Amino acid sequence: MSAFVLTQSYLETSYTVTQRILQRAIRLLAPAIASWVAALVLLAILPQPRAWVAPYVSPWARQRYAEAMTLPALAKDMILNSMLLGYEGASLFDFANAKTHLLVARLTESLNPPLWSLHVEFWGSLLVLLMARLYQALPRPWFWGVFTATLLVTGTSHYTLFLLGVAGYLGRHRMLALRGTAPALMGTTLIAAAVFLSTRAASFPFDSWVVAARSVSLLEAPGGKWLQNEVAATLLMAGILIQPRIRHILAAPWLVWLGHRSFGLYLVHFPLLFTVGFAIFSVLLAYLSQGTALFLTVALGGSLSLAAATLFERWIDRPAIRLSRKMLRPKPSSAPLETAAE
Repeated sequence: MSAFVLTQSYLETSYTVTQRILQRAIRLLAPAIASWVAALVLLAILPQPRAWVAPYVSPWARQRYAEAMTLPALAKDMILNSMLLGYEGASLFDFANAKTHLLVARLTESLNPPLWSLHVEFWGSLLVLLMARLYQALPRPWFWGVFTATLLVTGTSHYTLFLLGVAGYLGRHRMLALRGTAPALMGTTLIAAAVFLSTRAASFPFDSWVVAARSVSLLEAPGGKWLQNEVAATLLMAGILIQPRIRHILAAPWLVWLGHRSFGLYLVHFPLLFTVGFAIFSVLLAYLSQGTALFLTVALGGSLSLAAATLFERWIDRPAIRLSRKMLRPKPSSAPLETAAE
């Protein structure tokens, strides 16, 4: 939950709101463009593997890249949909029924489908920024009143996770201060519940909850399974905060190393899977059983994706972070300058 980390940064008021927005836009858009270009190159070089493996993949996978992409559609996908407008079913603007090709595109039209989450991340970041500024400006009762009202707006959507991340950061001291067997057991239970929910295929009763929330909220989850995953993420975060042993494990150097590359891995794995991964599978399938070919493809494809993510983190992600930080210059002080005599 990135909101937990962002809240700490956004509570620092030395920078203007405009600077913060530009910083976040550059931080997200630069890697998005790089991954989009990589996807375009890979799909241009290896267009055939998708047809080779079509009998072995799911209907969902067969729908990817099924439609011809024109130059205007590609430009719109990168400039508008990848971060600002989003994709149908996961867009901030779904509530306005703006599900047209003029605004919100279908996810099947995306060159790199994982970019749908950057739209949520960008607008969610702005929501966190708003909450941080309100927290600084309003008396606490007023702030929590506005916070609760905002929860009614975000409803079961992804944006509620950002609000919960803000609340988690503001209440972190109480959660981190919990000691003893009971809190540790509670944290372990919450983590176990999160794992159970995230791996459970059925989404009852979450489907009913999504429908029930429509009468009081503006935004909603695309379906019960999405809400189920949101609840799982919330339980996981809460469990980690109150379970010190898990926090210690997650601080292991190799996990920190992997965490630094997770963003790049998320952005590059999809185009690699649908090009190089499918090519590897089709070649292995000519000599091995389907199960063995699949296992080796996952192993080789995973290693290749991690290697690509390492390069991405070094040459794309780090420079994007440095560039975004250049947007931050402290606001000029309103206090008069002291003279040498003073």
